[in-house]
Amino acid sequence: MRISRVCALLGAAVSAAILSVSFAPAQAADLGYGSVKDIPPPPPSGRAWYLKGTIGMKNPEPDSIYVDEPAFADHTVHHVDIKSSALYGFGIGVEHSRWLRFDITGEYRGKQLFLAQDSYCRGPGDCGTNEYTADLESWLGLANVYVDLTTWRGITPYIGGGIGIASIDVQGFKDVNVPNNSVFYGNSDNATTNFAWALYAGLSYDVTDQLTLDFAYRYTDLGDAETGRATAYDGSSSYSGLQIRDITSHDLLLSARYRLDSPQVYPVAIK
Repeated sequence: MRISRVCALLGAAVSAAILSVSFAPAQAADLGYGSVKDIPPPPPSGRAWYLKGTIGMKNPEPDSIYVDEPAFADHTVHHVDIKSSALYGFGIGVEHSRWLRFDITGEYRGKQLFLAQDSYCRGPGDCGTNEYTADLESWLGLANVYVDLTTWRGITPYIGGGIGIASIDVQGFKDVNVPNNSVFYGNSDNATTNFAWALYAGLSYDVTDQLTLDFAYRYTDLGDAETGRATAYDGSSSYSGLQIRDITSHDLLLSARYRLDSPQVYPVAIK
């Protein structure tokens, strides 16, 4: 009796083992184990690093000029202008997604002629005029973000903004006072570093999967510039110089963006 019970238990155990082995492959197949095509793929990535080169034209506009001369009873600014010139830039960035991009750009804004005229009176019979000239040379570095609005046949309108630093160097400052037969010269070139910011609106066109051309308008605020101290040609007197206040610029930019790597595409699962 005991032997027959033992044999029955052994038979049941062997049968269970055989059934578990026979069902295991089927369950594994149902779960997809061992079959790469049945494993869900990771989500696709749209990121791609790019290099960017820019050429353009800048049209700067100073808001005003200021002379630290408290003796002036009457001071009038008649004209102030900064001439347009070319700019050249380079940058590196990343396409974070289909609609969001970031880049860091550096830009040489070339030399441009600054002109201004004013008149003043210190009192009765003591009046004069000044004609100011100088060369302005500037550098601009910005960290930018862009939002691509939509894409139609490879054309993408976008908007953006940036913040950074501007360095403005005033060179060869000269102040000619014709009524008083006097000329003042800047003692040396003077550089000013300011917080800068910019707003963009543009269109880009995908020439190939890796090359994109970009045309944009940018409004740029560069801050102030100062000439430094100026001294009369005969050394008889000097003054603290001229402040060129709140220089903004309307820039037209033509850029080329080259993707260093194409966005990664994963194969679609096939069952």
